[in-house]
Amino acid sequence: MAAPKIVLFAGQRANDRDTPGPFPPAIEPAVRIAIRTKLESYGNLIGYASGQAGGDILFGEELLDLGGILHIHIPCERDDFISQYVAPAGQPWVDRFQRLCARAASVNVNCEERLLGDPTLIRFNNQVLQGMARLDAEARGTTAHLLLLWSPSAPAELGSPADFMDHWPEFDRLSIIDLDELSGADDAVPEPYTEAFAELSTSPRAIRAILFADIATYTNFRDDEIPLLFDLLSEAQQQVETLTRPPLLINTWGDAIHAAAETAHDLADYAAALSNAVAAIDPARYGLARSPRFRIALHAGPVFVGMHPMTGRSMIFGHHVNRAARIEPVAVPGEIFASQHFVALLRAEMDERLYEAAMTGVPYSPRYSVEYHGTVELPKQFGREAVYRLIDRHKSASPEELERPSVSEQSVPPSLHAVIRNDVAEIEPLASKVDEFCGMHGISPEVAHAVNLSLEELLTNTIHYGYSDKQEHMIEVGLTLQGSKLLVRISDDGEPYDPRQTPEPDLESDLDERQVGGLGVHLVRQLMDKIDYKRQKGRNQVVLTKSFAA
Repeated sequence: MAAPKIVLFAGQRANDRDTPGPFPPAIEPAVRIAIRTKLESYGNLIGYASGQAGGDILFGEELLDLGGILHIHIPCERDDFISQYVAPAGQPWVDRFQRLCARAASVNVNCEERLLGDPTLIRFNNQVLQGMARLDAEARGTTAHLLLLWSPSAPAELGSPADFMDHWPEFDRLSIIDLDELSGADDAVPEPYTEAFAELSTSPRAIRAILFADIATYTNFRDDEIPLLFDLLSEAQQQVETLTRPPLLINTWGDAIHAAAETAHDLADYAAALSNAVAAIDPARYGLARSPRFRIALHAGPVFVGMHPMTGRSMIFGHHVNRAARIEPVAVPGEIFASQHFVALLRAEMDERLYEAAMTGVPYSPRYSVEYHGTVELPKQFGREAVYRLIDRHKSASPEELERPSVSEQSVPPSLHAVIRNDVAEIEPLASKVDEFCGMHGISPEVAHAVNLSLEELLTNTIHYGYSDKQEHMIEVGLTLQGSKLLVRISDDGEPYDPRQTPEPDLESDLDERQVGGLGVHLVRQLMDKIDYKRQKGRNQVVLTKSFAA
């Protein structure tokens, strides 16, 4: 079966009631036919769109009628969105919007703030839409296409279809439906940029990438070691300054860091440089027995920009700043975790850089890839968040590896990465992540159950028998989808143990004559297609392979 076509839609909003504009009610049938004609040429469909009255709703209705899957993203809470972008066109559009949401595979709210007439949130919603469509396409080994319902005579407002088109680099994957041509107004002159619109567009909010970090191992340092630790961090900061563009703002208190940048890529560069610089410094040079390990969280969204009344320094504030702060405690020490919003923006920015490089002949390979970590509960009742592990491909790559095709030129397989403690109570939450990952990627519940049973057997064995001390140990678990095979990796620092060497259990003798043990590994052999093992850098590395019907 061919991979589905990922279609991202941006469309002109229907005119408000009894108000002239580029999308009057009379041309709705022609717009519907034009959208359906485009969609029918694509085949198997997955669509991404907002839900404004007009083109968005027509696109969603036609895509679902053709058997497609629809993901809706809106920039604010549903009632606020309806009042500003659906209801002004009339109650029938509100009813259709509600029915569309009920039929959609997902309805995503990208800002839990009021719009306040601010188009900045619309632009951010468009950026997230674009990034999510690209991520979905990448996971399925295909590419995303933009379908635009555009009126050349409409003003190019912030967040408008014209603005969306300006931020879409691949014109070979862009299809346009000319609204003015459908309405017979193809000779219309674009509306001038008015002072009223200029006033509307001067927003106190701006889209920012946001970082929160702290030293997870800070409490392990004695008071007399803190000055030495700060000397080490000063050297790390000097290295960071030579490698990256400085954040727009950076604040610190104690071991905590808060930073913001204009783009996700700039902030990812800063986070990676900080993490790499600290890890590369020998702590013994500063009289320390251990290296600090940062826990770093990245997020993105519209924020309010201003000056702090007490310090006079620049600051950002708002819901997304608070949310970024809540993601940091769930990050794994030594890792960089990122929200879905951040990953979406980063994906779109890397593709834009890739396209510009192709046009100018400048070599470029995207620096970052991501692994889905899971949907986690955030502290302080901030709800749930899909988080990803950010992987710096430059960290340990050889020059030959960096010259390989970029993540946009080859499919990066969907992955799940988790770290658990040597505690059997951690196995059940891990199983939930495995079930969620398999469900997201169309892997049957039977395969997910087989994987979870195998993980339970091997992890329980490691936790009970792999450690001679009573200390806390970390066990890494990873899933990677490669076509019709699922690779399951387990890495632990326990006693050397190759499960392939476990003898087959005696299933023929009487129960009181059988040797104890071996049944768990026997079950894993029955459930999985292959077991591989190696001992590397003091860790057991087990890889299970499970094939399934695609």
